[in-house]
Parts: sequence; C-alpha cells; structure tokens
Amino acid sequence: MQRLLALLVTLAIALAATACGESDDARRTRWSDALARWETAHEPASYGEWSTLPEGTPEALEAGRRLREAERHYRAGIALVESGDSGARVEFEEAVRTGPMNPTLYLPLARAFRGQAELQPDNPHLFIRAAEYYRKYLALAPRDAHVAEARRELEELDPTSTQFLEPTNSEPNASEDREDSARLQWATSLTLASLTLAVITLLLIARKRPRARTLAEFTQERPELHPAIAYLVATLRHELLKHRIGAVASSLLEGDAQPMEPKQRAFIAERLFTGEPLLSAWESHIDAFERALGHDLDLRRGDLAFRLADKAIRQVARLETKARRGDAEALAKIAQHLVHLRALDRTLAQLVAGLVRTRLDASLARAVFEEVRTEHAAGEVKLDGVAIDAPDPAPYIEVFRIDLVLILKNVIRNALLAVGQGEAPRRIAIEVQVDLLPTGEENVILRVLDSSPDVLTTEAIHERRVDRGLGLVTAALTRYDGAILVEEAALPYRKAVCIRFFRAFDRLEA
Repeated sequence: MQRLLALLVTLAIALAATACGESDDARRTRWSDALARWETAHEPASYGEWSTLPEGTPEALEAGRRLREAERHYRAGIALVESGDSGARVEFEEAVRTGPMNPTLYLPLARAFRGQAELQPDNPHLFIRAAEYYRKYLALAPRDAHVAEARRELEELDPTSTQFLEPTNSEPNASEDREDSARLQWATSLTLASLTLAVITLLLIARKRPRARTLAEFTQERPELHPAIAYLVATLRHELLKHRIGAVASSLLEGDAQPMEPKQRAFIAERLFTGEPLLSAWESHIDAFERALGHDLDLRRGDLAFRLADKAIRQVARLETKARRGDAEALAKIAQHLVHLRALDRTLAQLVAGLVRTRLDASLARAVFEEVRTEHAAGEVKLDGVAIDAPDPAPYIEVFRIDLVLILKNVIRNALLAVGQGEAPRRIAIEVQVDLLPTGEENVILRVLDSSPDVLTTEAIHERRVDRGLGLVTAALTRYDGAILVEEAALPYRKAVCIRFFRAFDRLEA
C-alpha cells in the first residue's frame, strides 16, 4: 500500500511540474474540473488538486483562499465537536460549501469524537466514528508527523483496525495492488454523506446533552423553581460575592490612586484567601445550583457571566501566594479579574428582583382558571357565566409566580365547587383592582366572586386546616404580607373572596 501511495505522490509531483508550462486555457480547465469534482462529488482527492496548482496564478490564489477559509470552518467544527456542541453542524456545512479538508485534520477530528465517546461510553456510534476518522487520517496522511501516535490511539479503540495498513514484506502482485487500490479508495471516501453522518452523530450528542442555557433562560422555562433559584442566588451573593469579593473589590477598584498601605494589602489577602479556598467555595456554590436545579443546567458552559466569573476566580486563586506577600502587580491583576465577579453580582441581583415580581393580569387569571377546569370535580361543574377583568397595564406584586398560581387555583377551585352544589344560574367572576391607600401605597385586590348561596366568612377561612383548600392560601399569604377576607357581592353574585397584596413597581413602571 505504501508503494501505491508513493506512486501517487510521485505522479502528483510530476503533474505539478509539467503544469508550469501549460497554457492559460489548460490551467483554467484543470482548475474548473477540480472545482467541479469537489462541488458535485466531494472527492477527497480535490484537496491535492487544489493545493498543487501553479503558484502565483489566479487559480492557485483562489484555491488557496478557499482552502484557508474551509480550514477555518473545519477547525471550528472540530472544536465544537470537542465541546459536544451541536453548532458544529453549521461549521461543517459551511466548510463543505467552501472547499475540501486538509487530510491532517482527520486526526483532531478523530480525537474530538474519541473524547465525546469517553464521556458517553454507552454510545457506540461515537467510538465507531472516532475509529473511522483515525483510519482516514492514516490512509490520507501517511507521512504526517503524528502517524505513530494516531496508530497507537486507533489500536486502543480497535486492536484489529490497523492490520490492513501494516506494510508487508512479501513481493507485490497484481491482486494485492488491486486490493490496496480498493482499500485506499474506501479510506479516502469522505463525501457529503460522511459529513452528514457526523452531523447526525452530533445531533444525538445534542439530544443527550441539551443546549446550554443561561440562568435567565432557565428561570423563564421553570417558574416552579423560582424560590429555589432565589435562595441559591442569595446564598452565592451573600457568602461569596459580597462577603469575600465585595469588600476587596471596593478597596481595589474604588480606592484612590495612592499606593496601598501594608495593612490594606494584608486585609485584601485575609478577606480573599482565609477560610475555605476561594476556588473550592465557588465550585461548591455552582454544584449547589446544579444539584438543586438539575444537571442539565451547566452554568459555566451556557452562561457567559458565570463563565467569565469562573475564569476570574481561577485566575485570582493562582495569585494567592503573591497576594499574601503584598505583591502590587498581583493585586492589580486581581482587581482586573474582580470586574467580572462584580458584573455577575449585578446580573444576579437584577435576576432575583425580577423573579419575585409577577404581573397579575387577565391572561394569568384565565390560564389558571382553565387549568382548574381540567380537574375532575371542578370540570363537571356547568357554568352559566364566567367573567375575567383586570386593568391594562396590569399591576405587579412581589410574589413568586408559583405561589401566586397556588393561591389563585385554590380560591378558584373553592368557588367552582361551591357553585356546583347550588342551583342555576351558576356564575364565576375574577377581578383585579388597584386601590390607592392614604399612605400613598397601593393595594392590588384580587376578587373571586361566585353565585353560591353557601355562607363563607373570613373567620371560617382562618380556622381551616392549613394543608388543604383555602387554608393553603392563608399559609402562602403570610410570606408576602398579604391578607384574605370575604365580602358580600352585588347580584348576580353572592360573595367574593378577596386577596390583598401590596403593589410592586416594575423597573419599567417606576
């Protein structure tokens, strides 16, 4: 096989040498044919044809430009494979549109798939793909400097996979040459179909490893976790970003331009590095996020603010020894890194402020009402009228959305079951109203009115057990300084259960 490769290389050199004297029309035809072979059949041999055009000619310059651009996309795609990012598909597609791949890139591509295979040992397709690219590298780049390493790595994946690549000491014959030629043709068969298979594999990886999301995106998808997120953020900010980072950042970033005194330098080192190691404390907080919210949340991969903060923490930790000695240059570098940590603190503060604010509008009330109607008992109640009314723009209240939904569901459910036991007509209404208090504060009143003649009093609600029905509402309201009472209602209704919250102004309203 090596003899066959040597023959092909010699032939390519001879062709390149004779091409110097070819006519402009012949050269343009050769480039046009090589370009067509890649664009129509994606033949791997196109790389050799493109890269051996006579230097300095317009065709060689165009081919070189496209090969460089294609290599940039191939390398970017390989890097994304290494990280398990399905975005590699876009890079590979752009690379194929631009030009053929340098055969030496099969090795990093093989290693990238091998890395993913080691992360997902239960996915045999990744091991198969890695072995395939190792073989193509060994066949297409037999003189590359890393062939011996690649052969060892391939044998670790599959001890029998390099047997046909081993040189033989026997005399060649026509049968062996034909066999070598067939094997070389198989090994060099990188087509668009091959890259498509790679893309399919990447999509399988992406399904196993969801797209990395920012914490803000995660909170939008999982409103039921808002209280847990708020607690985790508050703990991270208080224990690390405020207690250890905040005071140090104030000294380093907000002080005057005068050199720091030894006591000030000692304070900085003491605050940053005493107690639990800084990096360990940071990783403990990140692990707490992922344990509580799910391992599909990868903050350091998907959230830029966390990624920059992670890098900053690691850089600061490396400077501990110099900082303890009071090294001014080390402290200056620490100051630069702390900028990212303060940015994360501001981002988290804004995030939590938004989590505890919920807009009490008609769409929310209607969605909760429809959800309650899907329940068996409430769904059997036949209503003669439903009315939902809220001001526009609707007011905000400082209540987690999950708790507000719990409150609404229980009050609406209680009203539905009550009217279901009475005579027709059976009516329900949900109203939201804003009342101005003499103190200048504003109350947001949620009323759920029903036509049931059953008597219900404020005292009866507070006397109920807190683990069921309206008792859950009173328990939830105590966390938000809210109140619940029963009022008489004008016909066609009989009573109204009223929930009171203090209004919270959104940043856009203030």
